[in-house]
Amino acid sequence: MPGPTLRALLSPRSGSLPALTALLAAANTDICISDTGGKALLGVASLDPSADYARVPVLFEDATLGFVTGPSPSAKAVALLLTHLAARESEGRALASEILHLYREVHLIEQLSEQLAALLDLSAVSQSALGQAQRLIAATHGGILVMEEADGILRNAASFGPSSSDFVDSSGPLLPGSGFAASILERGIAEIVNHCASDPRSGDSERTLKALICAPLRAGQRTVGIIALASDASDASYSAADLKLLNTIALQTAAAIANSILCAEMVDAARARAAFAAELHAASTVQQLLLQSASRPTPGFQVESVYLPASEVGGDFFFVSSAPDGSLIAIVGDVSGKGLTAAMRVAMILGALRRETSHDPGEILFGLNNALIAQGQLGFTTACCIRVSLSGEYTLSNAGHIAPYLSGRELETPSALPLGLVQDQSYDLTRGQLTSGERLVLLSDGVPEARSHAGELYGFERLSSLTLMAAQDIAEAAQRFGQEDDITVLTLAFANRL
Repeated sequence: MPGPTLRALLSPRSGSLPALTALLAAANTDICISDTGGKALLGVASLDPSADYARVPVLFEDATLGFVTGPSPSAKAVALLLTHLAARESEGRALASEILHLYREVHLIEQLSEQLAALLDLSAVSQSALGQAQRLIAATHGGILVMEEADGILRNAASFGPSSSDFVDSSGPLLPGSGFAASILERGIAEIVNHCASDPRSGDSERTLKALICAPLRAGQRTVGIIALASDASDASYSAADLKLLNTIALQTAAAIANSILCAEMVDAARARAAFAAELHAASTVQQLLLQSASRPTPGFQVESVYLPASEVGGDFFFVSSAPDGSLIAIVGDVSGKGLTAAMRVAMILGALRRETSHDPGEILFGLNNALIAQGQLGFTTACCIRVSLSGEYTLSNAGHIAPYLSGRELETPSALPLGLVQDQSYDLTRGQLTSGERLVLLSDGVPEARSHAGELYGFERLSSLTLMAAQDIAEAAQRFGQEDDITVLTLAFANRL
């Protein structure tokens, strides 16, 4: 910033001119103020100077601004006054310059805040912040390193400066593995290094720098990265004012980077949910197709099936087929777990049942149990399998499932472990007779475990009367009460005998 001059102090726009004019008039003597070239700026030099006359220099900060010529005491007084006015002018200019500089900084910081608020991409946020920092603080190199939350490793998000083929990502002042970066992250405070070559933390690429200034990017209690500026100019040096300014930029940048990271995580989560929803929909479609084909023609029998999954895909299953002698074979089951895992287990079970050659309920459950264990399936599966001959004789085996009902009466079945827990588990048979007009009902635990809004369970006590109804009515009654789990109902009776 240029210093004050006597010409400026004595210009008509200066507030000092009227006072100095009045002062010279009051002195009632010849006093002349001239510049360093001898050109008179104010007053008139005496044409007949006496021996008491003097030519007094006006000094300011080791510089001569001009001279005051006149009687020695008056000339010295005016010279001192001009020196004081020059100092006041210089202070005013410095203050005005500082205010202008601060206003410019505040304006640029506000501008940066508005720019960053409109950006959601990490790279765009980093480039914008680094560009603004470069405009405010002199630097030949600059960079923003962002910490990946998953592995805690710093990665270059934005940088400027001459690149070097000797170092990867070395256009910025700091490499991700820099000792300076590690120190800033550990201490969590900004730092100035005005002699990089002599600092023990300097790496090979950093020793070529003269001055370095770094600040952590802190969003709340979390450090998301580092912003760094550096210069390789021989006279480069950073000040506390530069550090304060970089800290302000870092604060704005950290919040924007945290928002961009959060936005990216939300986008990834939304994409994952969309992909998962698509997978669920596909699995649901496949499961519905599998269950639709799970009921094969059974001449002589009337079979009704209802399947109401609690979510898009369920863990219940049923399968109906006929034996060569015309007997009906039916199985209803429930796998543990939810979602895609349960749906995949159901698909595997239905595939195994389609390949099953035995028509004995105990053998079917025995084979299915070993198949589940061989597949390494986690969890367990409950199932009840029944065979009904055309004469009405039935045999059934139960693997930890809800017992079937015969015309409203619960059938007693031997206790046994669910499928998929113990290899070579045997399942005993229960025998009985189905007569004309009677109905066998197999169902899943989604019926008795239905729960009302008040928290009341449907319970087993109501099943005796409920199982006298048609399959659709049973399922809908449980669903209306308050469905919490998959509901499956399968009813078996002789055709045209009711």
